[in-house]
Amino acid sequence: MDYFRRDSMAPEFAEMAFALQVGEYAKAPLHTAYGWHVIKVEDRRSETPRSFSEMREELRRKAGREVLDRRLVELRRNAKIELFPDATGKPQ
Repeated sequence: MDYFRRDSMAPEFAEMAFALQVGEYAKAPLHTAYGWHVIKVEDRRSETPRSFSEMREELRRKAGREVLDRRLVELRRNAKIELFPDATGKPQ
């Protein structure tokens, strides 16, 4: 796995992973709703929040997607679908 935040994992997984020191591994497998896990901490780093200027383009794209998604939901809700017969005269 890659780096992850405590709140992005199942609580029991995060509890075990963050209790271990770098180089340590869990002495017993851990079962979560996602299956069985053997955890070894290979590295740890602190997360530095990105500045607004660094995130500006990502935020702009996300806002645009949200507007588009809402519009598509509205268009689908109001769409009228008509099925026409194919070349044999049978409805599709």
